[in-house]
Amino acid sequence: MTFILPIRQNIASLESYSSARSILKGDQWTFLDANEGAFPGSPNLSGLPPLNRYPDPTSDALRDAIAGFYSVRRENLCIASGSDEIIDLCTRAFVRPGRGVVAMKPSYGMYAVSARINDVPFTTVELQEDFRLDPDAVLRASEGADVIFLCSPNNPTGLTIDRPVIEKILQGFTGVVVMDEAYGEFSDAAGVPSSIELVRSGVPNLLVMRTFSKAFGAAAIRVGYGIASPSIIDVLLRMKPPYNVNALSQSAALSLWNDRASMERRVQDILSERGRLMSAFERRGCRVFPTTANFFLTQFPPTVSSDEIYASLRDQYKIVLRKRSDLGQLKNVLRVTVGNPKENDFLLSSLSSLL
Repeated sequence: MTFILPIRQNIASLESYSSARSILKGDQWTFLDANEGAFPGSPNLSGLPPLNRYPDPTSDALRDAIAGFYSVRRENLCIASGSDEIIDLCTRAFVRPGRGVVAMKPSYGMYAVSARINDVPFTTVELQEDFRLDPDAVLRASEGADVIFLCSPNNPTGLTIDRPVIEKILQGFTGVVVMDEAYGEFSDAAGVPSSIELVRSGVPNLLVMRTFSKAFGAAAIRVGYGIASPSIIDVLLRMKPPYNVNALSQSAALSLWNDRASMERRVQDILSERGRLMSAFERRGCRVFPTTANFFLTQFPPTVSSDEIYASLRDQYKIVLRKRSDLGQLKNVLRVTVGNPKENDFLLSSLSSLL
């Protein structure tokens, strides 16, 4: 008998998300491509639980710490294996048969991947030329959708979504709006209000995601969290795997959370380095775009090819930036993650030799 792999058609044709470390990996590189925190978090792991026991399935110590900071209840929190798990849970839980998902474009690629995995129609709304979001366009696109994914600050543009735009979408949409604030600590430092305030005020159809991968400098532990009404969180907790966040990650995340002052100092250092980098790129003839995150977009002069710059930095100097080919009419652009001062100096000196 011949074995034929039984696989769903949408999975057979699936293109996986092209993560930064799936493209290049190893210790020989200067990675300025994945928007990771420039400075590694340093959690205190002296109080680890015994490793022969399963971890707390709902990460209650971490939920309580985060809930206390944001003045919400434990029932408003779900801890997950990175924001990606919450994206997948929301797609599986809240999109009914025949309904779809809407997201802004360009934005984070996992919204589309999750929709394709779950065989859910995926619709995008193009950002305007200034990278702003048109709420009316979102609402028109969402007539057949149950979930809208928004990202603020948005990856890759770095811009936040204005509060009136968010409120108009929430008021005009009957499904779940997922606000991805992976870079929220950086916009917090700029005085931009978080959508967590809307959850706290009682908005029932909003879920806000944040992560330990960026400002906390802990991408390796894979911890994210969602804040929403108890009715939304209850569904996510019932659907998630029973031990989705391991004990090591829970302990590390709690230690990092309890030392928020260190995180906030690192954020200020990154923002200072961001300003220095952006000014240096401008002096070298590049256009830089406004941002409230730990990265920025830069457009090279017409006489310079961004593809050639990317390849030369990679091949000659082992510096990795991020290509972006989904920016509509905007061409010749790379995305730059702000590194630590040594990495940034190396990038600037290498770039000077190429321009």
